[in-house]
Amino acid sequence: MYKFSAPMPFTIKDIDKILNINKLVEKSKITSLYNCVPRGCEVFTGFEQSRNSDLKNTQWSYWKNLIQYVLEKNCDFIYLLNSPKRLEIENPNFNKQLETLELLLGELRKIGVNKLRVASLQLMNFIGKNYPDFKILASTSLEYKIISEYQNFLNFHPEVIQIVPSHDLNKNFDLLKNIQKKYPKIEIELIVNEGCIQGCPNRYIHASSRIDKGTTINNELSLSDGYATSFCGNITEKYPLQSFVLSNNIFPWNIKEYSKIGINNFKFVGRDVFLIYSTQMYIDRYCLYLKGVDNISNIKDYPLSHFIHRLTGIPAYNQLTVNCFKKYLPDIKHFIKKGHLCASRCDVECKYCYKCADKIQKVFLKKQKDKEKIPSRVSACCIN
Repeated sequence: MYKFSAPMPFTIKDIDKILNINKLVEKSKITSLYNCVPRGCEVFTGFEQSRNSDLKNTQWSYWKNLIQYVLEKNCDFIYLLNSPKRLEIENPNFNKQLETLELLLGELRKIGVNKLRVASLQLMNFIGKNYPDFKILASTSLEYKIISEYQNFLNFHPEVIQIVPSHDLNKNFDLLKNIQKKYPKIEIELIVNEGCIQGCPNRYIHASSRIDKGTTINNELSLSDGYATSFCGNITEKYPLQSFVLSNNIFPWNIKEYSKIGINNFKFVGRDVFLIYSTQMYIDRYCLYLKGVDNISNIKDYPLSHFIHRLTGIPAYNQLTVNCFKKYLPDIKHFIKKGHLCASRCDVECKYCYKCADKIQKVFLKKQKDKEKIPSRVSACCIN
């Protein structure tokens, strides 16, 4: 059985919808939901990422009710304290922040929540020492990418029970296999549908910034909340097929390959756009993904973009259906054998994924009358 975690929606009606997916699939189950309260809530600590966009419901009583409902449905809940920013211990208000953390953890304890997703190493250590009844799950925002980082991290932080490796490691089977081998008692969870560009230099900034309030100073993009996504946004718009094949997402038909190395826990993303796009759209896509895990024939007529969160807004992708284009995607077997080399060889000594992008473009253009819908592939190295 493959276990999936997913964002907790903002209403009981939508929680029911997302958990009802379990009745429609066989090989997988959504076993946990995750989220945090929005900024402005009396138990918002500031250690959260500001990705809960429901700013109309800021009372703890509202979120407490939803979390209790999730637990009553025999589903786990993970509270997110996953901002990677350093603790501002020099801030005169920092003690107040710790008092709010005390209040939050007390409230979570009352309703039976004991799992926290944490990104700050200092916060992990602090909670592990002072609140040992809470279980610490490490955030992907740590962005560790080599084995010694994981070895040192897990030695320094024995309170951690689960890690979510960097999105850039999804195709590094050697490293994932060795982490699993070295730490069999540590659960590994992989993000399947994020679709960030490979090697994005702004992931830390993005995880650290506020997205619930747009702020720009002097009309400068570099001094705005939107700076973190401006880089990847430009890349995906100019070079959509390159971004597509290099996105490190895990398609439904590849899940079984991770199970072979002992990884059976996976994660859906999408909580930051529940109110921007459509909660129902994301629930439908989670359902499609798990139906695709059951049998690829269930999703053969759907666009590949349905399974990639960050590439949702590019219309041309909607024409790349599973049935027509899956065979031109990079083969997971290539990464099982050579994925550990991507970090040092991609677009220099190895052009495998770029050739796949070129092939997809040729097939796409052959199928389309308008040959300008997807521009030619250009290496990211050439972008000024």
